[in-house]
Formats: sequence, structure tokens, C-alpha cells
Amino acid sequence: MNPEQIRTRIEQMMQKSPLAGLSDDVKLLIKGQLQSLLNSADLVSREEFEVQAESLRRTQARLIALEDKLNQLEQQEK
Repeated sequence: MNPEQIRTRIEQMMQKSPLAGLSDDVKLLIKGQLQSLLNSADLVSREEFEVQAESLRRTQARLIALEDKLNQLEQQEK
């Protein structure tokens, strides 16, 4: 998410929450804290998450295949 998207999301959350009735100063303080928290969070896009998840699935499949092959080789040695 880019900073503008973060600001938009925070605005939407503030308008829909019970915090909407607070004074402007308090809302500004909360909004600043939320924005700071979200900016410093280690977030990834949905696309990046999907790419990494697919990579993990392929790696797991290869690991299973290698374990099977190792088991077969061990059985041949016995």
C-alpha cells in the first residue's frame, strides 16, 4: 500500500468507527498514530504474498519428491 492508500483507509476507519464523535484534535492524534504504525509495519502486497506462497508450494512439492527418492535409495541399500 502506498501512503495515500493508507491515509484513505485510515479516514474510512475513522468515519465508520465510534471514534467519529471525538474532537478533531483527538482524531488527528489517533490518525497520526495509526498512519505511523501502518507505515512502519512490514506489509507486503497481495500479489507479492501470492508469489511467495506459490514458491513455497513448489518448494514443498520438490522436498516431498526428494524425500521419496531418498527413501527409495535407502530401501535399495538394505
